[in-house]
Amino acid sequence: MSIAQFPLRLTAGAFILNSGINKTKLTEEQAEQMRDLGANGLPFLKDLTPKQFKQFIAASEIGVGAACLLPFVPGWLAGAALTAFSGGLLAMYKNTDFMTESDGIRPSEQGTAVAKDVFLFGIGTALMIDGAVNRVGRKNAAASKRTKKLEAAKEAKVSAIEAAKSDQAEAIRAAAAEKAEAINKAREEQTAALRAARKDLRKVRQSI
Repeated sequence: MSIAQFPLRLTAGAFILNSGINKTKLTEEQAEQMRDLGANGLPFLKDLTPKQFKQFIAASEIGVGAACLLPFVPGWLAGAALTAFSGGLLAMYKNTDFMTESDGIRPSEQGTAVAKDVFLFGIGTALMIDGAVNRVGRKNAAASKRTKKLEAAKEAKVSAIEAAKSDQAEAIRAAAAEKAEAINKAREEQTAALRAARKDLRKVRQSI
């Protein structure tokens, strides 16, 4: 959950969760009235008994409220649940004659309370967009991080190869220098030995 989502999810989630808990206290008559009203937007509700509708609406609101409040639920998922829930309420509002003015859009006095659910729809849409953007952003950040790691590993490998080549070249130069020194020393010893032999040979000739 991003920081920007926190106030939206907290307020909307707490409101809907409390509403869902209160729905568990509905009488059968209240549940039937709400079912008939809700069926204007969601026709399948008409097939539910008052008891089934009570369970359905309470579970739906508690589930949506909890999804908004729980931080481990992704923003896009909480937003989708909130948007779907508020969309159903707005569909009921739009298809119930006494809730709108003659233009079918502006709320009547009786429909104002339900028309306010447009704010929940806006919050849900904002959560979905922010969640999707953050999700893409996190993926891009992770990809960038992996790329940097690969580049760093590549640079480290190149540096290691260059260091190995440098050490090898240095070893070759050292071996060549050592070999050249040994050859020069052997030549010097050979030259000294030849000089000593010539000197001894002259002494022998002089003594004869």
